[in-house]
Amino acid sequence: MHATLNSIALAVLVALSGSARGDTVYVDANEMPRPIDVARALAGADFQPTLKKRGLSLESDAPAQRIGGGVESKPIAATRAVKTTQAPAAQSAASASAPAAPAPAAPGTLAVAVAFAFGSAELTQPARAQLDSIAEGLKLLKTDAAVTIEGHTDSIGPADYNLALSDRRAQAVKHYLVAQHGIAAQRLTTIGKGKNEPLADTPPQAARNRRVAFRLG
Repeated sequence: MHATLNSIALAVLVALSGSARGDTVYVDANEMPRPIDVARALAGADFQPTLKKRGLSLESDAPAQRIGGGVESKPIAATRAVKTTQAPAAQSAASASAPAAPAPAAPGTLAVAVAFAFGSAELTQPARAQLDSIAEGLKLLKTDAAVTIEGHTDSIGPADYNLALSDRRAQAVKHYLVAQHGIAAQRLTTIGKGKNEPLADTPPQAARNRRVAFRLG
């Protein structure tokens, strides 16, 4: 009996810890994430899209731009509130029969395959274009929101080399966001992870692991 209760308690704790971490959204090297989707991916349910920019609602479902003729990225978890026009009685009946709403999204991680020159921390032009869009997304977050920038590599090559390279790349991203977009330096923390944290369900040597990840905190 006690063993069963302990197993149930462990399962609940695992489920809760998973929901608290949120999901990792992966953006390929030839994709341009929309700023609003960057903010949603990082802040989860805490993000409130109340601002407008240049007269256009940030809720716009316009497709993202292409980078160098690459594949157009799809909106990340794009949702919009729909106003109901039902009478109060009809609303109550519909609410009673409707399924329970899903739990609010937890803050997550945005993993971006930022294009660097091979074996270096030099940002290429496509990388700068991606970071321009990401910077606009960071500006939609709370002004005091801290963001950690993680550099990651695949498993090819010596561990020490990959660790140092991932750290330089994370720092290069921070420098660009601060110098080109005025993001406060104190909001951004960098860390190099090297090859230690490959993406889930991805071979350690896969190119997808060569990425820069953004998360709150």
